Order: sequence, then structure tokens, then C-alpha cells
Amino acid sequence: MSITTEVRSTIQPETTQMELSPALEASGISKAFRGKRDNLQVLDNVTLTVQKGEFVSIVGPSGSGKSTLFHIVGGLVKPDAGTVRMNGTDVTGQQGHISYMPQQPALFPWRTIEENVLLSQEVQGSVDKEALENARFWLDKVGLGGFEKAHPHTLSGGMQQRAAFLRALLSPQELMCLDEPFSALDALTRSDMQRWLLDIWEESRRSVLFITHNIEEALLLSNRVYVFSGRPASVLQVVDVPFPRPRSEEIIEHPEFIKLRRELSGWMREEQRKMQGVHEG
Repeated sequence: MSITTEVRSTIQPETTQMELSPALEASGISKAFRGKRDNLQVLDNVTLTVQKGEFVSIVGPSGSGKSTLFHIVGGLVKPDAGTVRMNGTDVTGQQGHISYMPQQPALFPWRTIEENVLLSQEVQGSVDKEALENARFWLDKVGLGGFEKAHPHTLSGGMQQRAAFLRALLSPQELMCLDEPFSALDALTRSDMQRWLLDIWEESRRSVLFITHNIEEALLLSNRVYVFSGRPASVLQVVDVPFPRPRSEEIIEHPEFIKLRRELSGWMREEQRKMQGVHEG
């Protein structure tokens, strides 16, 4: 065996391992916040993964710590225990590794839609002619063509959400964390946005971690759904969604879809009752 072959055989397993590593691996995450009288335990030994190109959702009762987990994944909050790995690298407590879309669009009102969409790339110092052409291509593709120079207040809620999503999509970070991005929309606009997100994700296949209270939305969009318990949150159930892609809205009428929706709804109601019982007690 030549020296070149020996070197190649030595480094190949490491390269392969990196390629096979999940986009996100949160392991044993626990977090408590100190209060005036006692500590509030929010997360308890939470473990979840997002493989490359996978759409993963989290559902759970209100106040169960889902957004806190996002803050830990994004490096804004340090866990009391556990690690956050991305592509096999420990990034616990480090910022700048995810693209984040909050519940509200959070577009800067003084910037045009085009300027808002390019913001994450601007921060990275990577706005050039190619980036601008790519942004304009996607703006047209998501139905915002002709609104590049418009300001956010002139757009509908759904259009603002599309711009915010596109800003996250075009950011250089691989993992997108979407925190209930459709919760403030009316039912019809939300349905339109779900269908739109399905189509865009099928084309881009970015790695996504998605928080929602809407069980039907989670099953429609996701490869896998993590069901959180009430606070302190732990992983109550992990549901692999069995439906092939691409998916259409008609899938919600499939008997297996209805069965899964009932199961998840039952788990959620039970956890909500437990939390109410704790508060009343």
C-alpha cells in the first residue's frame, strides 16, 4: 500500500463520520431558572436530533419550555446540563450557528423587503451580485416579486411571514429554527402558508426544527414529531410520520393521519390537565 493510499484510508472515516453526523443533536438538556423563592425547572433531560435535510417538529403544552430549548440551541442560554452538537461539533453556549424565525416577522420597518431578506448575509459580509440575484430569484419564487423595494408595513401578514422565512432560508447557517411562525395568522392565511412552506421546503430541503401548537400542522410538515410533556419538559413521545413526500393537503383525510392526530391530541390534553392540576394545587 502506498503512502497516499494509507493517508486516504486514515482520513476517510473522519470525513464520512462528519457527513453522517446530524445537523443538530441536543443531548440530555436540562435547565432551571432561579426565582426569588425557588428554582423553576423548565427542561428535564431533553434529547432530540435533526438529521441533514430533515423537518422535525416539537409540540407540547403552553409554557412547557419549547422556546427555552430554542434559546439553548441558538446559544442565547446555557443549559445546566447537556450538550448541543451541530454536524458533530460541540457548540453548546455558542451563537451564530442557526437561522431563526420568531413568531412575529420581526422585519426592520426602515429597510425594504429585499434589504430585510439579505440581512443575515449582510451581517456575514457576503452580499455580492450573486447573492442579490439569488435573493431576487427567491423573492419572485415565493410570490414577492415586484415588492423588492416595498417596506414591510405595505405588505399583508402572510407576505411579511414569507419575507421573514426567506431571510432565514437564505442565511448561511444550515439549521433553521422556526418558532410558531404561523401562530398570529388567521386560519385561511395559515393554511396557505402551510401549503407554501411544504412546496418551498421540498425544493430547498434545509434542516428545520419547528415549534407549533398545531398538531395537524406538525404531522403535515414533518418527518418526525417530538411530543413534550408539561413543565419541566421531557420527551414524552417521538412519532415518525409515515407519509411519503411530496405531500398534499389531502393527506389530512387519510385514516392513518387522523389516527395519529387523535393520539397526539390525547397526549397533549393529558399533559395540559396535569399542568392545570399542578397550578390549582
